[in-house]
Amino acid sequence: MQIATPSAYQSLGFRTIISVLVALFGLSACGGSDSSSSDYSYAYVQFYNASPNGANVEMREVDGDSFGSAQFGDTTSMFSMEEGELELEFIRTDSDDQEVYIDAVTIDLTEGHKTLVVMSGDFASPTFTTYEYERESMEDHFRLFALSVTADESSYDFYMSESGDPFEAANFLGTVNPADMSELAFWDADDDSDYFDEGEYTVYLTEPGSDTVVFESQTLDFIYETEYVMTLRDVSGAIQEGLVVDTILNSSTVTALTDVEADSQYRIYNSTNIDAELQVSFGGNTDEEDVSFTLAADELSSFTAIRYGDYRVTVNDPTSSATSLNNKLVTLNQGESKAILIYNTDSQLGAVTFVESGLPQAYDKTVNFINLVSDFEDVDFYLVRNDETIDTAEYDLQNLEFGESASEVLPSDYYEVIAVYEDDNEEQILLDRTALFGFTEEENYIVTLEPADTATGYEINVLY
Repeated sequence: MQIATPSAYQSLGFRTIISVLVALFGLSACGGSDSSSSDYSYAYVQFYNASPNGANVEMREVDGDSFGSAQFGDTTSMFSMEEGELELEFIRTDSDDQEVYIDAVTIDLTEGHKTLVVMSGDFASPTFTTYEYERESMEDHFRLFALSVTADESSYDFYMSESGDPFEAANFLGTVNPADMSELAFWDADDDSDYFDEGEYTVYLTEPGSDTVVFESQTLDFIYETEYVMTLRDVSGAIQEGLVVDTILNSSTVTALTDVEADSQYRIYNSTNIDAELQVSFGGNTDEEDVSFTLAADELSSFTAIRYGDYRVTVNDPTSSATSLNNKLVTLNQGESKAILIYNTDSQLGAVTFVESGLPQAYDKTVNFINLVSDFEDVDFYLVRNDETIDTAEYDLQNLEFGESASEVLPSDYYEVIAVYEDDNEEQILLDRTALFGFTEEENYIVTLEPADTATGYEINVLY
């Protein structure tokens, strides 16, 4: 749950400030017995971004307040408003910090009802659809809605079971269709309510009419006495195939459920200057055979799909100039992509890992930066456009220690990457700089600082 900061309040009108607070505290609102009429005295609006090749999108009132922004698979906070007509516009910001108009939508807000505005489809011409339902006060129960927002407009049969029960014991709740948000009915209603009992459940999806499971969720604990919206969407970012089920509540936090059988993937980079090719062994999971291959200096392997699990990586230098890396543990979770970077420090091979972004890379680039230089306590990276200097650069990452990685979301543009450190006199020392580089492709970029045979003894590499 996110609460607006004082600086955020300064950009919101008084009506909207009160709206944010009411919406947040309404997340787990509870009353007496379940009722068919709403106890809520405001109208509510929230935006969900389901365009898998899009950008960060802001929703705001035409000639009025901003309601925040959402990346793919995320929502804004829920805002409480007075009922009536509301004109909304949607924009993104390009690499020149100019606003790009996407579309406008007029909605009619009703007291006691929540309106969810969903952007889906190809971002070049996205579809905006509004869904409305009445909010209710509940005790020990929750309501459940479902919607398909996949790019191919697929429908799925939706099953649900109590935690621990297999698919054979799951209950068919209906077919979830694109552009048609439906409320699902509980199979075991009690005398107090027709709605779902709070507790832990598992979601299963099949193709319509089939009994072959194409998606099985992790166990999800429904702990709030409110309405849940589950959206079936595509995977994006480093992994391009698969299905995710987003769980939307009344805050900007979305729980993304991945298939428990979804594959993961990895790629490995050899940042060393060792002349011979390093011998890499990747394995150790009882469900997968070990994989062996070689990597030359500055070589980045392709992505390799593999079953999720706990693996070990062993790296040997055939020249014996560096001590081997043995049994480095690498955990790959379902639907996760990891980068593994091999380095050589004091003639000892090592490796660092990080998870690569699952966000679309069409407009905004999630770039991972990593410091593979152990000579300094920390290093600073600057992303300098052609009309900027280090002092005026809008994007930078500060104080990366050896082996530490961090990410920055950059607008698609050309940047000079500069790495520096500060000496004891707080003077900046240049370690390396690149020419203007275009972070313009739909790629997951990695920027490394490494030891090298250069004038400074270090170099920046941009990998993708």
